[in-house]
Amino acid sequence: MTQPTVSILIPMRNEQDFITECLTSLRGQDYPAECIEILVMDGESTDRSCEVVNGIAAEDPRVQLITNPGRCQASAMNLGIEQARGEIIVRADAHAIYGPTYVSTCVKHLAEGKAENVGGLQRGTGTTPFGRAVAAALNTPLGAGNAPYRLATAVRYADTVWLGAWYRKTLVELGGYDVSMVPNEDYELNYRLRERGGRILLDPSLPSTYYTRSSPGRLWRQYFRYGKAKVRTLRAHPDSLVLRQLLPPVLLVTLAALCALLPLSPLPLAGIGGLYLLAIIIGSVQAARTSGWACLPFLPFIFCTIHFAWSIGFIWEMFRLRTFPIHLRHLPASERVVQQGTTDKTPATR
Repeated sequence: MTQPTVSILIPMRNEQDFITECLTSLRGQDYPAECIEILVMDGESTDRSCEVVNGIAAEDPRVQLITNPGRCQASAMNLGIEQARGEIIVRADAHAIYGPTYVSTCVKHLAEGKAENVGGLQRGTGTTPFGRAVAAALNTPLGAGNAPYRLATAVRYADTVWLGAWYRKTLVELGGYDVSMVPNEDYELNYRLRERGGRILLDPSLPSTYYTRSSPGRLWRQYFRYGKAKVRTLRAHPDSLVLRQLLPPVLLVTLAALCALLPLSPLPLAGIGGLYLLAIIIGSVQAARTSGWACLPFLPFIFCTIHFAWSIGFIWEMFRLRTFPIHLRHLPASERVVQQGTTDKTPATR
Protein backbone atom coordinates (compact mmCIF):
# COMPACT_ATOMS: atom_id res chain seq x y z
CA MET A 1 0.00 0.00 0.00
CA THR A 2 1.38 3.40 -1.00
CA GLN A 3 2.01 5.73 1.90
CA PRO A 4 0.66 9.32 1.74
CA THR A 5 3.24 11.93 0.82
CA VAL A 6 4.21 14.29 3.62
CA SER A 7 5.43 17.88 3.61
CA ILE A 8 7.14 18.91 6.85
CA LEU A 9 6.96 22.69 7.26
CA ILE A 10 9.45 24.47 9.52
CA PRO A 11 9.13 28.22 10.15
CA MET A 12 12.58 29.57 11.04
CA ARG A 13 14.20 32.83 12.02
CA ASN A 14 17.66 33.06 13.63
CA GLU A 15 17.84 29.43 14.71
CA GLN A 16 21.48 28.66 13.90
CA ASP A 17 21.96 26.98 17.29
CA PHE A 18 19.02 24.58 16.87
CA ILE A 19 18.20 24.01 13.20
CA THR A 20 20.87 21.35 12.57
CA GLU A 21 19.60 19.14 15.39
CA CYS A 22 16.00 19.76 14.30
CA LEU A 23 16.66 18.77 10.68
CA THR A 24 18.74 15.77 11.70
CA SER A 25 15.83 14.43 13.72
CA LEU A 26 13.35 15.00 10.88
CA ARG A 27 15.63 13.50 8.25
CA GLY A 28 15.90 10.41 10.45
CA GLN A 29 12.19 9.59 10.55
CA ASP A 30 11.16 5.97 10.05
CA TYR A 31 8.62 7.08 7.43
CA PRO A 32 9.64 6.25 3.81
CA ALA A 33 12.23 8.85 2.80
CA GLU A 34 10.88 9.12 -0.74
CA CYS A 35 7.49 10.22 0.65
CA ILE A 36 8.87 13.18 2.63
CA GLU A 37 9.84 16.73 1.71
CA ILE A 38 11.10 19.23 4.28
CA LEU A 39 10.41 22.90 3.61
CA VAL A 40 12.20 25.45 5.78
CA MET A 41 10.59 28.89 5.55
CA ASP A 42 13.18 31.43 6.65
CA GLY A 43 11.95 34.75 8.01
CA GLU A 44 14.99 36.71 6.79
CA SER A 45 17.39 35.41 9.44
CA THR A 46 20.36 37.61 10.31
CA ASP A 47 22.53 34.79 11.68
CA ARG A 48 23.95 31.69 9.95
CA SER A 49 20.63 29.80 9.84
CA CYS A 50 20.28 29.92 6.04
CA GLU A 51 23.88 28.89 5.52
CA VAL A 52 23.34 25.88 7.77
CA VAL A 53 20.13 24.84 5.99
CA ASN A 54 21.69 25.27 2.55
CA GLY A 55 24.58 23.05 3.60
CA ILE A 56 22.16 20.32 4.69
CA ALA A 57 20.05 20.77 1.53
CA ALA A 58 23.17 20.17 -0.59
CA GLU A 59 23.41 16.72 1.01
CA ASP A 60 19.69 15.94 1.13
CA PRO A 61 17.49 17.11 -1.78
CA ARG A 62 14.39 16.60 0.36
CA VAL A 63 15.34 19.77 2.27
CA GLN A 64 14.43 23.09 0.66
CA LEU A 65 14.96 26.65 1.91
CA ILE A 66 12.22 29.16 1.10
CA THR A 67 12.36 32.87 1.93
CA ASN A 68 9.48 34.11 4.09
CA PRO A 69 9.27 37.90 3.73
CA GLY A 70 6.42 37.99 6.24
CA ARG A 71 8.90 36.77 8.91
CA CYS A 72 6.26 35.45 11.32
CA GLN A 73 5.31 31.79 11.74
CA ALA A 74 1.79 32.23 10.39
CA SER A 75 3.01 33.69 7.10
CA ALA A 76 5.66 30.96 6.94
CA MET A 77 3.03 28.26 7.28
CA ASN A 78 0.80 29.85 4.65
CA LEU A 79 3.76 30.02 2.27
CA GLY A 80 4.61 26.39 2.99
CA ILE A 81 1.02 25.20 2.54
CA GLU A 82 0.93 26.94 -0.84
CA GLN A 83 4.16 25.31 -2.04
CA ALA A 84 3.83 21.91 -0.37
CA ARG A 85 3.44 18.87 -2.63
CA GLY A 86 2.52 16.43 0.13
CA GLU A 87 -0.96 15.13 0.84
CA ILE A 88 -0.28 15.63 4.55
CA ILE A 89 1.22 18.69 6.24
CA VAL A 90 3.25 18.20 9.42
CA ARG A 91 4.21 21.37 11.23
CA ALA A 92 7.57 21.36 12.98
CA ASP A 93 9.29 23.92 15.19
CA ALA A 94 12.93 24.80 14.49
CA HIS A 95 13.45 25.09 18.23
CA ALA A 96 12.73 21.39 18.81
CA ILE A 97 13.78 17.81 18.03
CA TYR A 98 11.60 14.86 17.05
CA GLY A 99 11.78 11.13 17.69
CA PRO A 100 11.96 8.77 14.67
CA THR A 101 8.28 7.78 14.86
CA TYR A 102 6.88 11.32 14.99
CA VAL A 103 5.76 11.58 11.37
CA SER A 104 4.57 7.98 11.02
CA THR A 105 2.43 8.26 14.17
CA CYS A 106 0.78 11.47 12.93
CA VAL A 107 0.09 9.91 9.53
CA LYS A 108 -1.34 6.76 11.12
CA HIS A 109 -3.88 8.73 13.17
CA LEU A 110 -4.93 10.82 10.17
CA ALA A 111 -5.15 7.84 7.82
CA GLU A 112 -7.35 5.98 10.32
CA GLY A 113 -9.76 8.93 10.31
CA LYS A 114 -9.39 9.63 14.01
CA ALA A 115 -9.09 13.40 13.68
CA GLU A 116 -8.59 16.34 11.35
CA ASN A 117 -5.57 17.56 13.32
CA VAL A 118 -3.08 15.46 15.27
CA GLY A 119 -0.42 16.73 17.64
CA GLY A 120 1.38 16.03 20.87
CA LEU A 121 2.65 17.59 24.07
CA GLN A 122 4.92 20.58 24.24
CA ARG A 123 7.56 18.90 26.38
CA GLY A 124 10.04 21.49 27.51
CA THR A 125 13.74 21.16 28.09
CA GLY A 126 16.44 23.76 28.60
CA THR A 127 19.99 24.48 27.54
CA THR A 128 20.71 26.59 30.65
CA PRO A 129 19.83 26.18 34.34
CA PHE A 130 17.19 28.89 33.91
CA GLY A 131 15.79 27.22 30.78
CA ARG A 132 15.53 23.88 32.57
CA ALA A 133 13.64 25.58 35.39
CA VAL A 134 11.25 27.13 32.84
CA ALA A 135 10.60 23.65 31.47
CA ALA A 136 9.89 22.41 34.98
CA ALA A 137 7.43 25.26 35.59
CA LEU A 138 5.57 24.71 32.32
CA ASN A 139 4.99 21.06 33.13
CA THR A 140 2.84 21.98 36.15
CA PRO A 141 -0.71 23.30 36.56
CA LEU A 142 0.66 26.48 38.15
CA GLY A 143 2.62 27.22 34.99
CA ALA A 144 0.24 25.78 32.39
CA GLY A 145 -3.19 25.87 34.01
CA ASN A 146 -5.24 22.91 32.81
CA ALA A 147 -3.83 22.97 29.25
CA PRO A 148 -4.01 19.38 27.90
CA TYR A 149 -1.15 20.00 25.44
CA ARG A 150 1.12 20.46 28.46
CA LEU A 151 -0.24 17.97 30.95
CA ALA A 152 -2.19 15.15 29.24
CA THR A 153 -1.10 11.58 30.02
CA ALA A 154 -3.33 9.63 27.60
CA VAL A 155 -4.58 9.92 24.03
CA ARG A 156 -7.60 12.21 23.99
CA TYR A 157 -9.36 14.94 22.04
CA ALA A 158 -8.38 18.48 23.03
CA ASP A 159 -9.02 22.14 22.32
CA THR A 160 -5.55 22.50 20.81
CA VAL A 161 -2.25 20.66 20.44
CA TRP A 162 1.36 21.60 20.00
CA LEU A 163 2.26 21.98 16.31
CA GLY A 164 -0.10 19.70 14.35
CA ALA A 165 -0.57 17.46 11.32
CA TRP A 166 -3.41 17.75 8.81
CA TYR A 167 -4.38 16.69 5.35
CA ARG A 168 -3.32 19.63 3.18
CA LYS A 169 -6.85 20.02 1.85
CA THR A 170 -8.08 20.67 5.42
CA LEU A 171 -5.76 23.66 5.81
CA VAL A 172 -6.67 24.95 2.35
CA GLU A 173 -10.38 24.74 3.19
CA LEU A 174 -9.74 26.66 6.43
CA GLY A 175 -7.99 29.40 4.50
CA GLY A 176 -4.67 28.79 6.25
CA TYR A 177 -3.38 30.76 9.22
CA ASP A 178 -4.54 34.24 10.23
CA VAL A 179 -1.39 36.39 10.37
CA SER A 180 -3.17 39.00 12.50
CA MET A 181 -3.35 36.48 15.37
CA VAL A 182 0.42 35.96 15.79
CA PRO A 183 1.64 34.44 18.11
CA ASN A 184 -1.72 32.84 18.94
CA GLU A 185 -2.25 31.64 15.37
CA ASP A 186 -2.24 27.94 16.31
CA TYR A 187 -5.06 28.25 18.84
CA GLU A 188 -7.08 30.46 16.50
CA LEU A 189 -6.70 27.97 13.64
CA ASN A 190 -7.74 25.10 15.87
CA TYR A 191 -10.76 27.08 17.06
CA ARG A 192 -11.90 27.53 13.46
CA LEU A 193 -11.29 23.86 12.79
CA ARG A 194 -13.47 22.85 15.75
CA GLU A 195 -16.19 25.27 14.67
CA ARG A 196 -16.34 23.42 11.35
CA GLY A 197 -16.79 20.10 13.16
CA GLY A 198 -13.13 19.07 13.08
CA ARG A 199 -11.55 16.97 15.78
CA ILE A 200 -8.15 17.61 17.34
CA LEU A 201 -6.37 14.52 18.65
CA LEU A 202 -3.69 14.86 21.32
CA ASP A 203 -1.27 11.91 21.50
CA PRO A 204 1.22 12.24 24.38
CA SER A 205 3.32 9.41 22.89
CA LEU A 206 4.41 11.60 19.97
CA PRO A 207 8.17 11.89 20.57
CA SER A 208 9.35 15.49 20.57
CA THR A 209 11.17 17.99 22.77
CA TYR A 210 10.90 21.78 22.75
CA TYR A 211 13.68 24.11 23.92
CA THR A 212 12.32 26.74 26.31
CA ARG A 213 13.46 30.36 26.61
CA SER A 214 16.87 30.53 28.23
CA SER A 215 16.77 33.94 29.96
CA PRO A 216 14.32 36.02 32.03
CA GLY A 217 14.05 38.71 29.36
CA ARG A 218 13.16 36.25 26.62
CA LEU A 219 10.59 34.55 28.84
CA TRP A 220 8.99 37.88 29.72
CA ARG A 221 8.77 38.97 26.08
CA GLN A 222 7.32 35.61 25.07
CA TYR A 223 4.46 35.72 27.57
CA PHE A 224 3.81 39.42 27.10
CA ARG A 225 3.26 38.71 23.38
CA TYR A 226 1.06 35.71 24.24
CA GLY A 227 -1.16 37.88 26.41
CA LYS A 228 -1.54 40.53 23.70
CA ALA A 229 -2.35 37.96 21.03
CA LYS A 230 -5.04 36.34 23.17
CA VAL A 231 -7.01 39.60 23.24
CA ARG A 232 -6.98 39.75 19.43
CA THR A 233 -8.22 36.16 19.28
CA LEU A 234 -10.98 36.84 21.78
CA ARG A 235 -12.08 39.92 19.87
CA ALA A 236 -12.57 37.71 16.79
CA HIS A 237 -13.86 34.65 18.69
CA PRO A 238 -15.29 35.74 22.07
CA ASP A 239 -16.51 32.24 22.92
CA SER A 240 -12.97 30.83 22.78
CA LEU A 241 -12.07 32.10 26.28
CA VAL A 242 -11.09 29.42 28.80
CA LEU A 243 -10.56 29.79 32.53
CA ARG A 244 -6.76 29.41 32.50
CA GLN A 245 -6.54 32.51 30.29
CA LEU A 246 -8.73 34.61 32.57
CA LEU A 247 -7.26 33.90 35.99
CA PRO A 248 -3.89 35.72 35.66
CA PRO A 249 -5.41 39.07 34.55
CA VAL A 250 -8.02 38.80 37.31
CA LEU A 251 -5.24 38.24 39.84
CA LEU A 252 -3.25 41.23 38.58
CA VAL A 253 -6.26 43.56 38.62
CA THR A 254 -7.21 42.35 42.11
CA LEU A 255 -3.71 42.97 43.49
CA ALA A 256 -3.58 46.42 41.87
CA ALA A 257 -6.97 47.34 43.37
CA LEU A 258 -5.88 46.15 46.82
CA CYS A 259 -2.70 48.23 46.54
CA ALA A 260 -4.89 51.29 45.97
CA LEU A 261 -6.78 50.41 49.16
CA LEU A 262 -3.62 50.21 51.28
CA PRO A 263 -4.27 53.56 53.00
CA LEU A 264 -7.55 52.14 54.29
CA SER A 265 -6.28 48.72 55.33
CA PRO A 266 -3.31 46.50 54.42
CA LEU A 267 -5.14 43.31 55.40
CA PRO A 268 -6.87 42.50 52.07
CA LEU A 269 -3.60 42.85 50.14
CA ALA A 270 -1.74 40.84 52.74
CA GLY A 271 -4.38 38.12 52.58
CA ILE A 272 -4.65 37.77 48.80
CA GLY A 273 -0.95 38.42 48.26
CA GLY A 274 -0.07 35.93 50.96
CA LEU A 275 -2.23 33.22 49.40
CA TYR A 276 -0.62 33.82 46.00
CA LEU A 277 2.85 33.69 47.54
CA LEU A 278 1.97 30.46 49.30
CA ALA A 279 0.76 28.95 46.01
CA ILE A 280 4.01 30.00 44.34
CA ILE A 281 6.10 28.41 47.11
CA ILE A 282 4.13 25.15 47.09
CA GLY A 283 4.15 24.98 43.29
CA SER A 284 7.88 25.64 43.17
CA VAL A 285 8.66 22.90 45.67
CA GLN A 286 6.45 20.40 43.83
CA ALA A 287 8.04 21.25 40.47
CA ALA A 288 11.55 21.01 41.91
CA ARG A 289 10.76 17.68 43.53
CA THR A 290 9.86 16.30 40.10
CA SER A 291 12.43 18.03 37.91
CA GLY A 292 15.38 18.54 40.24
CA TRP A 293 16.14 20.72 43.21
CA ALA A 294 18.60 22.80 41.17
CA CYS A 295 15.53 24.43 39.60
CA LEU A 296 14.09 25.63 42.92
CA PRO A 297 15.87 29.02 43.17
CA PHE A 298 14.52 30.04 39.76
CA LEU A 299 10.98 28.73 40.00
CA PRO A 300 9.21 31.42 42.09
CA PHE A 301 10.51 34.13 39.76
CA ILE A 302 9.55 32.09 36.67
CA PHE A 303 5.99 31.46 37.83
CA CYS A 304 5.52 35.17 38.59
CA THR A 305 7.02 36.13 35.22
CA ILE A 306 4.64 33.81 33.35
CA HIS A 307 1.59 35.08 35.24
CA PHE A 308 2.33 38.80 35.21
CA ALA A 309 3.90 39.13 31.74
CA TRP A 310 0.86 37.39 30.25
CA SER A 311 -1.52 39.53 32.31
CA ILE A 312 0.17 42.83 31.49
CA GLY A 313 0.22 41.94 27.80
CA PHE A 314 -3.47 41.01 27.97
CA ILE A 315 -4.52 44.22 29.71
CA TRP A 316 -2.21 46.36 27.59
CA GLU A 317 -3.81 45.08 24.39
CA MET A 318 -7.33 45.62 25.72
CA PHE A 319 -6.52 49.27 26.36
CA ARG A 320 -4.70 49.67 23.06
CA LEU A 321 -7.58 48.21 21.07
CA ARG A 322 -10.23 49.75 23.37
CA THR A 323 -11.98 46.43 23.67
CA PHE A 324 -13.25 44.19 26.44
CA PRO A 325 -13.70 40.79 24.74
CA ILE A 326 -14.51 38.83 27.90
CA HIS A 327 -17.89 37.10 27.83
CA LEU A 328 -18.24 34.89 30.89
CA ARG A 329 -21.35 33.18 29.59
CA HIS A 330 -19.14 31.25 27.16
CA LEU A 331 -16.82 29.89 29.86
CA PRO A 332 -18.74 26.68 30.74
CA ALA A 333 -18.88 25.59 27.09
CA SER A 334 -15.22 26.48 26.56
CA GLU A 335 -14.17 24.53 29.63
CA ARG A 336 -16.07 21.48 28.36
CA VAL A 337 -13.97 21.69 25.20
CA VAL A 338 -10.80 21.72 27.30
CA GLN A 339 -11.95 18.76 29.40
CA GLN A 340 -13.53 16.68 26.61
CA GLY A 341 -12.01 18.03 23.40
CA THR A 342 -15.39 18.23 21.70
CA THR A 343 -18.07 20.84 21.08
CA ASP A 344 -21.68 20.50 20.00
CA LYS A 345 -20.33 20.76 16.46
CA THR A 346 -17.58 18.21 17.02
CA PRO A 347 -18.60 14.55 17.21
CA ALA A 348 -16.38 12.57 19.56
CA THR A 349 -16.20 9.69 17.09
CA ARG A 350 -17.02 9.12 13.45
